[in-house]
Amino acid sequence: MKKKITSYVVFDKKERWMGGYSTSLADPPLSHSTPAIEMAITNAEQSNGKVYEVYNSGDMKQIYPKEK
Repeated sequence: MKKKITSYVVFDKKERWMGGYSTSLADPPLSHSTPAIEMAITNAEQSNGKVYEVYNSGDMKQIYPKEK
């Protein structure tokens, strides 16, 4: 089964939840002009935090900032 990204979540540098952005908002009729990933990265930049992809399996992977 292929993993599908369902949302992006943001945590600040103290690991506090700062927001979640559903990828389903890109689908009509709920379509939003700014993609979920862009909103999540903007939030992370403002809170000096991290963005994680959340998959339909429940797994998460950090995507911002890129891990070294």
